[in-house]
Amino acid sequence: MKKSFILRWTFFIGSVIVLPFIFEHILSISVESLLQTGFFIMLSVSLVLLVGFAGQISLGHAAFFGVGAYTAAIVATKLGLSPLLSIPVGTMVGALIGLFVGYPVLKLKSFYLSLATLVIGIAVYEFFKAADPLTGGEIGIYDLPNIRLGNLEIASPLARYYTVWTCALFIIFLCDRLSHSPFGQRLRAIHSDEQAAECVGIDVFKTKLKIFIFSVTIAAFAGALFAHCSYGSIEPGEFSVTLSIKVITMVVVGGMYSVYGAVTGAVIIGLLPEIIRNLGSFAAMDLTQITHIQDALFGVILVIFIIFSPEGILSQRKERTDVTGKKCLLSIRGIESP
Repeated sequence: MKKSFILRWTFFIGSVIVLPFIFEHILSISVESLLQTGFFIMLSVSLVLLVGFAGQISLGHAAFFGVGAYTAAIVATKLGLSPLLSIPVGTMVGALIGLFVGYPVLKLKSFYLSLATLVIGIAVYEFFKAADPLTGGEIGIYDLPNIRLGNLEIASPLARYYTVWTCALFIIFLCDRLSHSPFGQRLRAIHSDEQAAECVGIDVFKTKLKIFIFSVTIAAFAGALFAHCSYGSIEPGEFSVTLSIKVITMVVVGGMYSVYGAVTGAVIIGLLPEIIRNLGSFAAMDLTQITHIQDALFGVILVIFIIFSPEGILSQRKERTDVTGKKCLLSIRGIESP
């Protein structure tokens, strides 16, 4: 294992341990903001594999996040299941829906795929609002139980923070290893040239379906965890298309071709409202009005990065992704790359 990899993960784990104390006691940023950022990291890292590596634009990621959350909440409140069971159930339901949705949708290409996933996101959001007997309608579901590990109840913000970020670190590690695996090379090859990938024996549709299911499964897991580690309640507004756009913004800002870029984008966008508030306090100015229009602000940020820095902050340029994809194609052909 490379020394840089060990040093990087030592830094990550150490940062996760000390960040809540630094942010809360020195920077006056609440642990709840860091907690929410942990969920953003899981969503953005799962999406970067689908969008950045496989080249499949999805605008419905929030829908699967919501499916996981609502499934876990429903089985926990109506069936009385423990969160340790409701979270896996929510994850599996999200994966199954991902299979049924992905099979027809991934046959579409370009903006047709984006439009289809956008429509799915809107439809799921409207279902959450309309299915009152099941989802609680616009009010949502309240009094969700906390996770219990024996006699230990994960109820405090700090305990929830460490639970969520432990899961986030595991998902970062998993996605990073996947991106460097032979499967990750096949994703790059598909992104580089689908027809060439098919010619050398890659099952393009099957590979895209696999990464789509993997991506939405992580989103559903994050949603199920959100139901039990957030604020004790969920409501439809938390799973609107706006969240999908926000996650896309995180991926673009951080770096569309890098797992760690997605993490960087999630941290920046996730903490941006709190940073703005703190800057206002430091400068003795009222900047809270800016945070009230944060959705518009995220849209402006997305447009700026698409125009001026499409590779993102941690840029691994598309040319590099294309080269990696071409090397994969050559290796499958049995030709040594130059």
